[in-house]
Amino acid sequence: MLLTTLFLMALPFVLLVLVVALYLTRTRVTSEEQRLDHAQFFNEVNALQQALTGKKSRINKTLQAAALQERFDKLRPSDAIIGCTGCYVILTTILDYISGGLTIYWYILQFFIGIWLIGYGIAPKQGIPSWKIGCSWLICTILCLPVNVFWHWFHLQDPQFALTLSVGHLSATLFVLPLYISIKLVFVTLLVIFYAIYNIGVDQLLASSDSLLSLLGFGLIVFSIIVYNKRKITAYTLYNRYLKGQVTSEKKNHRPPHSNLHPDMAAKTTKASGSFVEKAMQEVTELISYLDNRPLYKQDIQSIINNFFTFTTFLKQRAKSVDHLLLTPHEITIDELMARLTSALEAKTAPVPKLIVEIKDSTVSNKITCDINHILQALVPIVLRTANPSVAKGEFVKIQLHTTYLKYRQKHKQKDKNYSEMTFPAIAIVISRLHTPLTILPQIKGHYEDITEGRELKWHNNQKDIERIHIEKRIIERSIRAHYGYLRFPFSQKRPMLMVLPSNVATVRDAMITKILPINVPVTQQEVDQSMEVFMKSYNHLLEISEARKAVIDEILLLTRRCYGFRRHLSGQFLYIRAIGIAQLVAEWIRFYPEPIYVALLYDLTHYADLPLSYIKANYDLNIYSFIESVLAVNDRQGMEPCGLYIGNALKQVIIREQLFVLCIKLAERLYDLRHAKSYTHLDELKYMAQETLAIDIELAKKYLNTNIVEALANAAEQALQVCEQQ
Repeated sequence: MLLTTLFLMALPFVLLVLVVALYLTRTRVTSEEQRLDHAQFFNEVNALQQALTGKKSRINKTLQAAALQERFDKLRPSDAIIGCTGCYVILTTILDYISGGLTIYWYILQFFIGIWLIGYGIAPKQGIPSWKIGCSWLICTILCLPVNVFWHWFHLQDPQFALTLSVGHLSATLFVLPLYISIKLVFVTLLVIFYAIYNIGVDQLLASSDSLLSLLGFGLIVFSIIVYNKRKITAYTLYNRYLKGQVTSEKKNHRPPHSNLHPDMAAKTTKASGSFVEKAMQEVTELISYLDNRPLYKQDIQSIINNFFTFTTFLKQRAKSVDHLLLTPHEITIDELMARLTSALEAKTAPVPKLIVEIKDSTVSNKITCDINHILQALVPIVLRTANPSVAKGEFVKIQLHTTYLKYRQKHKQKDKNYSEMTFPAIAIVISRLHTPLTILPQIKGHYEDITEGRELKWHNNQKDIERIHIEKRIIERSIRAHYGYLRFPFSQKRPMLMVLPSNVATVRDAMITKILPINVPVTQQEVDQSMEVFMKSYNHLLEISEARKAVIDEILLLTRRCYGFRRHLSGQFLYIRAIGIAQLVAEWIRFYPEPIYVALLYDLTHYADLPLSYIKANYDLNIYSFIESVLAVNDRQGMEPCGLYIGNALKQVIIREQLFVLCIKLAERLYDLRHAKSYTHLDELKYMAQETLAIDIELAKKYLNTNIVEALANAAEQALQVCEQQ
């Protein structure tokens, strides 16, 4: 019993000792395992680091090899240079051998290198990497040229021959190798030559030959000429590459118009974000299929009327022609416009002229609807020319705003004395220097017309300044003209400039066309289809035989469809068919000049649709506008004869080309009407036209035009008289 009690009492202590011993044993084993694990981990890390280092070194070697190969690839010359260098090496080796002195093995090596270069330049090199060719070329060139010079100067026998050969070899080195290599080689070689001359003794060399210094100086001059010309050629080459790169990038970035976009594909077009023009182009491509089986002209008249300005914006953007003035109006406050002007001036010059804006009338609108870019293009050169450039801190430029009106005529005055007028609110802008006397400031009138005054701008001092001012004046005039505005150029830089802009150019633009509504006349679907077929044939033929730009013709013909609708001429022809028929005759008579075609179409609109001349002036080139005025100025058949200019003692007369074009347009109009004599209902008028043609038009055609036109007019007039007699 006692033993049992003692055993039970000792058992916990025994268990405790066993647990402690087990723990100590496990701890020692664990620590040994951990030490082994740590050692293995560090070994693995070292192995990974070594592997990464090895891979990194291999990558670096690969990159270095690739970079070296790329450099050798750039060194590869043309086959002609390789062959010519081989010929040069052989010739100089033969001359060197004739002069004698060096070991035969050196000549053999040079001769074989020359033959190898010639063969390498002639033989095809398909499958040989370019970098190997460049590397071989560099080694051979260095051996045959600079190293050959070293050899001769370290085995010097004839100083004059060695120096002559050195000049030739180093010149060839500069010529055939890139400058970043050849200059270093030539510099090192010259140092070796100077060292050899120093060791031999300058006095001894000069005593042996008096021409060594002259030859050395000549060589340095030749080296300088070669280096200068190679740098110049390199600069030109880089510039040409830059220009080609710019052209290529522009072609890649140029987004072709959606000329073949089908209406079913319109929903797949990307959403345009940005300028008004891009949005307008998107709207057009969603509405119509341009140049597809259903072009703009086949749209119904109401669709053309509703979307006319959207269509014309698209076509003008597509044309990108000086004959069209693209207008994208946006509303902007006067303060925002002046802020934009200040930013534009900061980008142009420093110091920036300081603007002082004065509102002279309480009725001046604080907002204006205009093409912001066009207006800024006009205001920036005006402000810069008004400011005094000699002021270091920037000149103060005063901009005064007045309330006025712009007045436009709806009908041409010479055609109908009872013309109507349209008046729109406008803002007169006077730009002057800060201390300009009040006596020379312009007096603001109650209304202005859309004209430009003071074209003889005298802001120039030399020929270069004249050309720059001419360009600036053209930009200013085009911008204001596109806004149906008034502009008066000052006579000198110190004088103020006056421009008048409509408060809302979109309202003016819309009013020019809105009042021209096609008359509702009865027309059958068969007539529409037949007329459209004739129209498209004439349209295609017109583009084939003339130099007129397609997008320009498209925009003018769309305007024709918009203004005429299905209105008819006295001959019974649809006016839009008659207009393109006359333009087709003009194109047949006047080749290589697109302007008469544009004028023939637009003149017809002013004559029969009462299209305001202000619209033509604002939307087309000023030469076209002046041309149309010349056509409208012809009131009778006698007035068609060109007056011409006389030179010297009046024995030689020079006919102005534009007057001949006017004559062609008027005769083409008469010929077209006579050819459709059967449709005339007023026979008395038809008979008068035919007799007038036989009496006047044919004589003018004989005098100034060719016989084909004379015969066509005579035949058409006789047929018209026969029609009158039959009825």
